[in-house]
Amino acid sequence: MNQIQFKLSYITLAVTNFTDMFVFYKSLGFPIYKVGKDPKHSFAMFDMGNMILALYPKILLEKQSGATTKGMNQAMSLSLNVSNKKQVNDFLTLAETEGAQITRQPFQPAWGGYCGYFQDPEYNLWEIVWHENG
Repeated sequence: MNQIQFKLSYITLAVTNFTDMFVFYKSLGFPIYKVGKDPKHSFAMFDMGNMILALYPKILLEKQSGATTKGMNQAMSLSLNVSNKKQVNDFLTLAETEGAQITRQPFQPAWGGYCGYFQDPEYNLWEIVWHENG
């Protein structure tokens, strides 16, 4: 297996009230990077320098990740960006070999790119993601 190139790029906070949390973080002066336009698929991204802070409704994160709430850290997911689509698959295979539970096999999400999800042995949620825009 080739050496996987990756960087921690997103911290996604799973929020209960998306609108209130968006207003809160916006009021702190966090620079907006991107906001979803589809009200059924709300999300917001704030540019935090070398990292993106994303807000995503809890119910949508659970649905997208395939992770059940039983034992899951429901507050956030960590997103690990890799260099290409193949590395998404490779990293998920490695994580599973080391004891992770794959909650969602790789797929192309609505926002583009390619990603899959796993929970570590203590149920922390990780997204492994490649995006064509880096």
